[in-house]
Amino acid sequence: MTSHHLAGPVEPVQSTVEPVQSTKSPGAEVAGSADPVASVAGRSAHVTAVIVAHNGERWLPKLMSALELSTRFPDQLVAIDTGSTDGTAGYLDEALGPTVVHTVGRGLGFGEAVQVAADVTAPIADPDGWLWLLHDDCAPSADALQELLAVGTADPTISVVGGRIRAWPRAQRLLEVGVTVTGTGHRETGVEIGEHDQGQHDRQHDVLSVSSAGMLVRRRVWESLGGFDRELPLFRDDLDFGWRVAKSGGRVVFAPAAVVFHAEAAARGVRSLQDLADVPASPHRADRQSALFALLANCRGLAFPFQYARLFLGSILRAVFYLVGKLPAAAGNELLAMATVLGRPGRILRARARRRATSSAPHGRVRALLPSWWTPYLNGLDSLLSRFADTLRDTAAQVAAAARRRRTGATGIEALETGPVPEEAVDLPTGAGPVTWALGHPVLTLAMLLTLAAAIASRHLWGGGWLQGGALLPAPATSSDWWQTYTESWHQVGLGSGETPSPYIAVLGLVSALVLGKAWLLVELIVVLAVPLSAVGAYVAARQLIDSLAVRVWMSVSYALIPVLSGVVTSGHLGTTVALLLLPWLFRVSLPLRATASRETPNRWRAVFGVGLVLSVMVAFAPISWPMAVVVALAVVGLLVGSGERRAGVLSRPLVAVALPAALLLPWSARLLSEPSLLLTEAGRVDPGTASVADHAWLVPWGRFAATGAAPWWLSVGLVLAALAALVRTDRRGIIAAAWAVIALGLVTTAVMATTSITIPGTRDQAFVWVGLPVAVAHAAAILAVGLAADGVGRFIEAGHFGWRQPLAAMTAVIALIGPVAGLVWWVAAAPQGDLTRAQAVPVPAYMSAAMRSSDQRVLVVHAERSPTGATSDTYTVYAGDGARLGDDSVVSAPDRAVTY
Repeated sequence: MTSHHLAGPVEPVQSTVEPVQSTKSPGAEVAGSADPVASVAGRSAHVTAVIVAHNGERWLPKLMSALELSTRFPDQLVAIDTGSTDGTAGYLDEALGPTVVHTVGRGLGFGEAVQVAADVTAPIADPDGWLWLLHDDCAPSADALQELLAVGTADPTISVVGGRIRAWPRAQRLLEVGVTVTGTGHRETGVEIGEHDQGQHDRQHDVLSVSSAGMLVRRRVWESLGGFDRELPLFRDDLDFGWRVAKSGGRVVFAPAAVVFHAEAAARGVRSLQDLADVPASPHRADRQSALFALLANCRGLAFPFQYARLFLGSILRAVFYLVGKLPAAAGNELLAMATVLGRPGRILRARARRRATSSAPHGRVRALLPSWWTPYLNGLDSLLSRFADTLRDTAAQVAAAARRRRTGATGIEALETGPVPEEAVDLPTGAGPVTWALGHPVLTLAMLLTLAAAIASRHLWGGGWLQGGALLPAPATSSDWWQTYTESWHQVGLGSGETPSPYIAVLGLVSALVLGKAWLLVELIVVLAVPLSAVGAYVAARQLIDSLAVRVWMSVSYALIPVLSGVVTSGHLGTTVALLLLPWLFRVSLPLRATASRETPNRWRAVFGVGLVLSVMVAFAPISWPMAVVVALAVVGLLVGSGERRAGVLSRPLVAVALPAALLLPWSARLLSEPSLLLTEAGRVDPGTASVADHAWLVPWGRFAATGAAPWWLSVGLVLAALAALVRTDRRGIIAAAWAVIALGLVTTAVMATTSITIPGTRDQAFVWVGLPVAVAHAAAILAVGLAADGVGRFIEAGHFGWRQPLAAMTAVIALIGPVAGLVWWVAAAPQGDLTRAQAVPVPAYMSAAMRSSDQRVLVVHAERSPTGATSDTYTVYAGDGARLGDDSVVSAPDRAVTY
């Protein structure tokens, strides 16, 4: 049994609330019970009522009043307060007595709190008795416990009993009459939305589960199954428990005569979830995570792979529908829930192993309690038709109203009497305005605004043909072409090649599943949405270090503009673009290493492998990121040694993190080590039009490198000056100096690469090395330095008298703000196209393209060129299949173009 630490000493549990003597006759007491003998057994059964409360002061008086009126009072009563910050604990002490109320740490889940109560009451409780679970926002009817016991004690195979759940506080609207779940995770409550209780659900029957609000469960069943799963601290815990009861051979029964009123405060957003451990602040995301986990943890083994894939694709489709329905927050929560659950298969497999230990019932018995596989799709069709009918009706009403106004000449708005407000709608929070919503959802707001700006700025890139230009080759039609290139040993590229392909092809193939295998669409989304995607990553990373919302937003926008202001996107460098998308996430996953370097923690290696995984993807797209990461790791180890750290485990973590790409990217990493020049390439072809950095060295400090489509250099003047001013922040000089060390690393790497040329793969021609990533890294580190200096700068200024600090801070803030604002305006207004264009993938007649696709034939295209001096030269290109596509660049080996003569 799991041990729990209470806030104080545990005292014997005793109730200070005396049971109210029923004024009913003995015959009335058992009314509604199917068997009088069962009612007698119900009176003799030992019941421990458990109240779990968290900031429930507003609902608890109704619960206490309901308990005082109970015709069958529980034999024991214990209340668990999970660290409430309102008057909940005081109210419970006053109502029940301090010996009954126990306070545990904030963030404890509902099931863990019930387990605390079960542990406390175990010495004085009947092991064959019952636990009655009560939420602080529920209120059972007077005879609820009596009716639950009448059903539960009628058959020893019944393990759990629950009643009908109605809306708070005394409404007739039904919420649940037993619970099951569809294959897509939708909670089926057995009632229609808004359905009123008119006695239509008065049949006692077996169900998969019942609500935890008012659930009556045998104590021995609770103990044998370990109570509610700790992985489900709030939502779907009752559903998961009922499923496990059914799999263990027990029965969960719906008792129609027992009524419990429930406010559903957490699910409706009335109760905040922000201070609950391991629970997202969004009820939608928290519920969806729990639904996915419960489904995958309990489905039968043969269905597990299918269910995994079904939930993955289903979550993506749901997110798309949310976006179409103008619900971006719901779409984001859907994707985050999917990534949180499906991205941790080990957690699911451990949960399944725990359930196998208690499963004994045949699958058919559980299957009978689950809805048909087509139920969610029928529900979706019904919802779609209902919304269409509602829209049609509302449109017709608006047209009729407009016609009446034209006929009568009426203007303005008339006040209409809407009738009485239902009781459950009283005291519900009012909706927030757009400004409040935006402040409460900064990431979504930022992403939406920048996505709109990206759609406008990319207006010249829409149309027919394949997106290509600069270093960007046309993408293949489907991801299967990438997988074929990655897995085949001989590649039909140029004259043929047997080179090991780059793993970035496999990464693109995996991610393209999100767009149903449309490879061209994935590439275009990366190019078009580089700015909003970068902003989201930068905001998430900044949130770990920066407290100020305004500073986080500034950092996110400034970082997001790097790919477009520097010309990375417009010159077609997909490798650098993806590396910039991943850089904030690499920073984010590396932050826990700061804690593990100073002290031992249970998950100290999780951050190491997280850094290694993200770095591996970055190296696959932009290999130069690997030596830069190695330099950073060696610097960290040097600092640790200089600070007196001698533990091998601590010193090895940064080195292991940067060594992981060598293992994860095999066999390509072996080729990278044997051909060091590949470190100077990236995903996409080597662009022969790359400008010489040595000839434009003065642009590098401003984050430019003479790329086509880049913004004017003076748009970054404010950032550079602000980064220099950041060094004045003496109280954060250490961490700001670390940011400046990364700036130096980027500039030094740029200087080394600027004097190097590279042979274009497949040719004998030379090209200048692309230095986009190291310059962008230096630019990003400058943004970090400014953000660290700006966060909490008010306290720093207030630390001294008025002097140079105040005007310097004001001037720096103004010039730092001008940069991203001016950059956004330039990007949207100028809409730079650079080298990007749309054209045929293969510049040959259509019949030749068809012949190459249908056979192994190749087409030789000869180009005659005349130099300014009058000399002529002939070059040729060999085309095969559907032409050179993104991914082919990593396997080109033999020259396919002759040298000028």
